[in-house]
Amino acid sequence: LFMSNQFSENGFIIVRNAFSKKTVAEVQRAVIDSIYSKKKVVAGTQDKFLLFSRAVNKLKISEYNFVKPIFKYLFYKGLLEKILLEKKLFNSLKNLLGEDLSFAHDVSLTLNLKKKTSNEENYLFKDWHQEIWSGASISSVQTWTPLFQKNRHEGQIELIPKSHRWGHIPHKNRVPVELPKNYKIEKLNIKYGDVILFSTLLVHRTMKTRFPRLALALLLKNFKYKNSSFEENRNWKIFSFSELTKVERYLGNHHLSPFRLLDIDNEINSGTLGK
Repeated sequence: LFMSNQFSENGFIIVRNAFSKKTVAEVQRAVIDSIYSKKKVVAGTQDKFLLFSRAVNKLKISEYNFVKPIFKYLFYKGLLEKILLEKKLFNSLKNLLGEDLSFAHDVSLTLNLKKKTSNEENYLFKDWHQEIWSGASISSVQTWTPLFQKNRHEGQIELIPKSHRWGHIPHKNRVPVELPKNYKIEKLNIKYGDVILFSTLLVHRTMKTRFPRLALALLLKNFKYKNSSFEENRNWKIFSFSELTKVERYLGNHHLSPFRLLDIDNEINSGTLGK
């Protein structure tokens, strides 16, 4: 099956080597810089996972408050868009959603720990769940990729293939009220640079781990699609325009006024056309 057919058939696709090792290293370095900022990093420590682990093992705040400034820093550095625009991943996204693409500018980092480090309840769902429970549209796509992990067998996610065909699962207190009696569970084995794209209807959960894990879980949509979900209550960052949308941006308004651009040659040369 082609990858697009796999998505409709199973509810997900895995894009191997979706972004480069260089980008992985750049993102990891940015995470460490954000965590330690003005603090002193132990001299001679080059192992980024060790630095990450030391920070979370001493965590005295909620997981959400820990990852929030990290996510903001990755956004500020342009690294979220850099990941999404890498050729292999971008082509997969285009095949699923088209070229008018945006991602939810929510705090989309998930921290998985062996045990809770605060009295606050972890803000992430841990049991079987669907992304539509959080207001996502069925026309959007959820992504997941590890940023820090001990190995490919710890703290990943597991899913139920084809469960996107079940529709909206009844649930209470973020836990399914009922599931079919017989279903297959697939555990992911994703390395750095791999990305899974899955339906917001796909049933999935986080696997237990002995080691801390940090992952990026961005929600993506075609911003031209209209839907009745609660997605409009979120902030969205556009990172790709289709050719037709670029034409609309050149024209500037829906009235399509003739000769709107009086000095077209200068605007083209200055690079301001369409901005």
